[in-house]
Amino acid sequence: MVWEQDVVVEGICCRVVVSDEAEALLAAKAAGRVVVGCLGEDGGRQLPMAHYLVETMDAADGQYLERVVRRERGLPWRIAEGKRLRLREFTVEDAVKVPEEPGDREADRVFYEEDRLAAYIQGQYRFLEYGLWAVERKEDGVILGKAGLAGCDGDGYFELAYHIFRPWRRKGYAEEACRMVLGYVQEEYGEAAKGVYAVVEASNYASAGLLQKLGFSLTEPGCNGARHRYCLCGPYC
Repeated sequence: MVWEQDVVVEGICCRVVVSDEAEALLAAKAAGRVVVGCLGEDGGRQLPMAHYLVETMDAADGQYLERVVRRERGLPWRIAEGKRLRLREFTVEDAVKVPEEPGDREADRVFYEEDRLAAYIQGQYRFLEYGLWAVERKEDGVILGKAGLAGCDGDGYFELAYHIFRPWRRKGYAEEACRMVLGYVQEEYGEAAKGVYAVVEASNYASAGLLQKLGFSLTEPGCNGARHRYCLCGPYC
């Protein structure tokens, strides 16, 4: 079975071919099409040319195909949109828009060094489909900070992480961004996500207050004198 559809992303029209036939996918890929494999009785093992697989044709809906096109064409995924903010994946071009701040750690340098940001985009987003995302103001495209998921432990709990750059703090941006991240967890993972947690410095009263406002509770396990762990079990927002 072969199914084709044109998908328009940011003014770019791409023909997407969905099929459970290896020859059809190979031909489509050779012609520059974006391909999605549909699992057959062999579990899709004979479709190595397809980076993305669906169990049935119906699973290849509009949102899914847009994400596939974005990934294949190097365009950032749009994670969520709020009243003032947009949450999206970082691009290499964003490196010059991310400010260096006092107290930055080695991990923070990833987002303002082009080569390291490119490696992060390729490795983190493509393989895990989550990470830290750009917090972008909708009205002018200014990147105000970063927010997203720093990881997932073995028990199904995702770690919430966020950082608003100094000039834009105390304006409610962190709360709006975090609510979008929590909404993403709920929509994308559902019951597979047991909850969300965050770890903050004990002296960071602003972050502690925000987490409590979002519904998080301080948990004893994982707490020490320097850092506190807060946990939220669904619903997430």
